[in-house]
Amino acid sequence: MRKGLTALFLILISLSGQVLAQSRTIKGKVTAAEDGTPIIGATILAKGTNVGTVTNADGVYSLNVPDGVTALVVKFIGMKDVEAKINGTQVDVVLSQDVRTLTETVVTANAIRRDKRSLGYAAPTVKSDELTKGQSTSALNGLAGKVAGVNISSTASAPGSSSRIVLRGGSSISGNNQALMVVDGVPIDNTNIMGGGASATLAQDSRSSVDFGNRGNDINPDDIESISILKGPAAAALYGSRASNGALIITTKSGKKGAKQQITFNNATTFSRILKLPDFQNEFGQGYPQAGYPDGYHNDPKENWSWGKPFDGKSQEWGQEINGVRQSKPYSAIPDNVKDFFETGKAMNNNLSLSGSGDKTTYFLSLNALNSDGVMPGNYDKFNKYGIRFNGTAELNNKFSTSVNVNYTKINGDMVQGGQGPGSVYANVLGTPRDIPLSSLKNLDNPYASYGNTTNAAGNPTYGYYGAYTDNPYWVLREYRNLQNVDRMNGNFAITYKPTPWLDVVERLGADIYSDRRKFKYPKFRFEPADLTSGEYTLAQNIKTNNGKYEEDNYTLNEITHDLMITARKDFSKDFKASLMVGNNIRQRQFSISEVQTNTSGGLVVPGWYNLGNSNGPVQAVNDYNIRRLVGVYADLNLAYKSMLFLGATARNDWSSTLPKGNNSFFYPSVNGSFVFTELMKDSKIAQVLDYGKIRASWAQVGNDAPPYQLNTYYERTSINTGGFGVTLFPFNGIPGLMQSNNIGNPNLKPEITTAFEVGTELGFFDNRLTVDFSYYENRSKNQILNIPIPVVTGFSFKSINAGSIQNKGIELGLRGTPIRTSYGLTVELFGTYTRNRSEVKELLPGVNQVVIGGFGGMSIVAAVGKPYGTFYAQTLQTTPGGQVIVDEDTGLPLLTTLPQYLGSYNPDYQASLGTNISYKNWSFSALFDTKQGGVFFSKVKDDLAFFGASAETAEGHRLDHPFPNSVIEDPVGSGKYKTNTVNYGMIDYWTDLIPSGQHIVDASYVKLREASLSYRLPKSLLNKGPFGDVSIGLFGNNLFLWTPKSNKYVDPEVNSGGASNEQGLDFTAQPSLRNFGFNLKVSF
Repeated sequence: MRKGLTALFLILISLSGQVLAQSRTIKGKVTAAEDGTPIIGATILAKGTNVGTVTNADGVYSLNVPDGVTALVVKFIGMKDVEAKINGTQVDVVLSQDVRTLTETVVTANAIRRDKRSLGYAAPTVKSDELTKGQSTSALNGLAGKVAGVNISSTASAPGSSSRIVLRGGSSISGNNQALMVVDGVPIDNTNIMGGGASATLAQDSRSSVDFGNRGNDINPDDIESISILKGPAAAALYGSRASNGALIITTKSGKKGAKQQITFNNATTFSRILKLPDFQNEFGQGYPQAGYPDGYHNDPKENWSWGKPFDGKSQEWGQEINGVRQSKPYSAIPDNVKDFFETGKAMNNNLSLSGSGDKTTYFLSLNALNSDGVMPGNYDKFNKYGIRFNGTAELNNKFSTSVNVNYTKINGDMVQGGQGPGSVYANVLGTPRDIPLSSLKNLDNPYASYGNTTNAAGNPTYGYYGAYTDNPYWVLREYRNLQNVDRMNGNFAITYKPTPWLDVVERLGADIYSDRRKFKYPKFRFEPADLTSGEYTLAQNIKTNNGKYEEDNYTLNEITHDLMITARKDFSKDFKASLMVGNNIRQRQFSISEVQTNTSGGLVVPGWYNLGNSNGPVQAVNDYNIRRLVGVYADLNLAYKSMLFLGATARNDWSSTLPKGNNSFFYPSVNGSFVFTELMKDSKIAQVLDYGKIRASWAQVGNDAPPYQLNTYYERTSINTGGFGVTLFPFNGIPGLMQSNNIGNPNLKPEITTAFEVGTELGFFDNRLTVDFSYYENRSKNQILNIPIPVVTGFSFKSINAGSIQNKGIELGLRGTPIRTSYGLTVELFGTYTRNRSEVKELLPGVNQVVIGGFGGMSIVAAVGKPYGTFYAQTLQTTPGGQVIVDEDTGLPLLTTLPQYLGSYNPDYQASLGTNISYKNWSFSALFDTKQGGVFFSKVKDDLAFFGASAETAEGHRLDHPFPNSVIEDPVGSGKYKTNTVNYGMIDYWTDLIPSGQHIVDASYVKLREASLSYRLPKSLLNKGPFGDVSIGLFGNNLFLWTPKSNKYVDPEVNSGGASNEQGLDFTAQPSLRNFGFNLKVSF
């Protein structure tokens, strides 16, 4: 009996123990190894059972694990499965990408991380290490050549210069065509406001531009974890009208959950030189042909022409005669005269970051300092940028979590004017005759290089610089200052509430606030020539005078973005899953402009005092304040079947304050789908070759509202264009004046609508050693909001209307392969892209064949019906159907077309890239070439050098008399019959006076070594006993080498005087681009 009771007691104890130990709750979080972000929808299984769950929107899970289970199996598509041992009640898991599969997670619209295989549209991602290999100070420039379908114009490639990014061609004829930039889920401003206009109302004038950069380049590339490029409207529909051109989804770095604290220091020291200078002639020097002078040439000492006699090397006097003495020099070429004017630029880019985590928190703090002194002599083109970023997350309890991202940027720069403005240094450098030693003009205390250092007998200040039509570029650089100060704060705060396992509520508030303050200091002077004895200079013609200018501009942005997103997820079965997100977006943007300057006619009263109180006449000011508000509601539905078939749909409706009440609501939908067909072939022989295969398709429609204040006609201050660069503003001589704007508003405007279609495929072969990504797309935008020219007899010049449409269609191809991967540590990867976009303006307003989008008198950049967007329209030479030039039978000079002609577009026929990544043990090497073929640009440098007689083409044939090359004479006129021309033409007449603007349209094709890098990572064995966790050193370069067609002997085709605007392909004596190279050191503790 006692034994029976004992046995029963033991059985009860055992059973009670089993009941008590039947299950236990395990909690944790699943994050991505590459960036520490939470992985949504990861599967958590108790090993050896069917018990499981999935992670929520924060990557968090909770699972009741049966007794006896000692490990969890964690899975997510595109990542390696992880078996995590259970040691306690908290098990956090970090998943890394599975290199054996093509699939990966992608950060998409509204910062939602999704499985790439589920996307029905192209969404390539560039990671941090790939973005920063070339150590470009611009994140946008760092994308060049790395993604198909992305067209980046990097202008000067200097710190603070502009960059333009367009995805799949421009969709708006007159509006913004750049991709939307989104940082950590919140859109940021990417405005580009050029400076250098003749007055405050002409702040942007490409003929005398000052490149103050675009605000998208404010972000520090070293802070970026990844950039996802959403190229089509289908990918960006959830961001509304501002994303009609696609979007760059930028995810910044953050602390890694469960990771120990890490401190990282990264230094890049960069040196810069001019990448491309024009080809100069070195046969002829200062002066021009004139009868009555020795050898028939006048060696005019005040000229900027190089149309003088052939070089003979003999000593001759030059410049002004001061106190009876002129300088002497050999009459010979100085081939590197222009090259030697520029110095080697230097830049230091230092980054320090701290990251780590606690039990329920993560943090990332970074400090950045970029200090640059450019290639101009002295310290007059400095650029400094400082930044601080903090990203943090916190789990408040089981249902609430928060995140905060804050960034502050401080910029101060001294920018140099380009173009033909009074402060253009480069224009004055190019205007130096081929025999004048520029270096001798550097010392501004030298009487022969100075301004105002000496006086004449009358007590008036004099100048000793030789040129009457140019100024000493060293003096211009010192005296004409364009200063910029920017303070910018942006970021967001989000709170997530999870009332149930299947429902998430996220509220996010973002802000982007900056103040861009500029000062322009242009000198007031009146200098008489010091030489009044040689007979070459006169007071009547050679006095240099300028009224001076002081201007203060302030551009202020305050943009608030609010999103409320509710997401529900439901697994109807293990094969069929669905999610639905509904959201509300409110965006308010306030932008103010204040441009105040001294009187444009009177200038300054006292030289050297740059103050608005020193205005010689009424201060002239422009104030503009605009506010726009957009309210939207949206939804995003996603369905998945067996991780093989995916369907997604979005819908959005916006109400815009810039459209009339009757037309201010616009709806736009999108649908996309993908089919991973290799899921059906897992056990077939095809799977031994084709590892991954997916086809995708999408259709979308996106609206785009109008700029502010287009609905009505407003009054503005009276201005009268006096021709050239001159503008007279009222009040004038005490007389006030207001006038109606020359643009008639339209209260019936409708939103622009872009409709897009895309199909594509993604393939992986041979254990994904070779991957292919191909897309075909068509986009068409209609109801373009245009300012159409109207007859001036109406009293107006333009009217705002909805008219016209533009189409883009093309193909994109991305290839990546690893032909070599050895067991001893050698890996060779090759990758490349190919993009071909065809743009066409389909229609405009009836009776209107083109709309001007840029250019100047004599040459326009237009949107013309039946032509690609951005076509050049200018007068050129008459030619036969066979391309021969028709000349005048008497003079031998070419005949000009009676009307302007279409001369090609700035859009390339195609662009491509080819790169490699090679690693061997601790060594890594990478290189990237990219090319744009086709397209043209206008070169004012070519124009100027031809006028000066300094370009190589003006000396072809040694300037001996000869007929115009490849020319014929129409005989008789009007017959269409031609005979060979034997009449010599006047070269100096043609190059300095007759040559039309169309002859300065140049082939824009190029091949560039975009970037290269070589790095070495110190072995861990050397670091074990020290404080360092990782140390790497390297060499790098970007924009390193350039190859252009023989017809382009002038500039880098990427330079542009229009900055990041739609006015592209315009070299109006733009600042030359830079070759950058240096070394870097990266250390972590």
